[in-house]
Amino acid sequence: MFRHVSLYRMVPEADLQAAIDILNALPAKVPGIINWTLGAHRSPPSGRSGHWDYGLVCDFRSFEDLQTYNSHPAHFEAVKAVLPMISAHAICDLSLTRINKTFGASWV
Repeated sequence: MFRHVSLYRMVPEADLQAAIDILNALPAKVPGIINWTLGAHRSPPSGRSGHWDYGLVCDFRSFEDLQTYNSHPAHFEAVKAVLPMISAHAICDLSLTRINKTFGASWV
């Protein structure tokens, strides 16, 4: 299983609901997404500059499914529409190929 994590810092003038709607439309358009979570940062301001405004976590059964997502035309359209609303972002793709003995979950 592969997990795609994106963190976003939005520009002040961003239409946040439009960005959310654009991103949340992707699971219906792109095959292979098995989990999709998009949410706003909820912790109170700490005075540190490292926080992000929004986070997206989506899971795929295989690396090929993740690559399908990354190269899908609907994904390109969403990126083109949302990118002007973002001042910074970070992406990390994780391979979840370990056994979690503490919680009894396993990924292959």
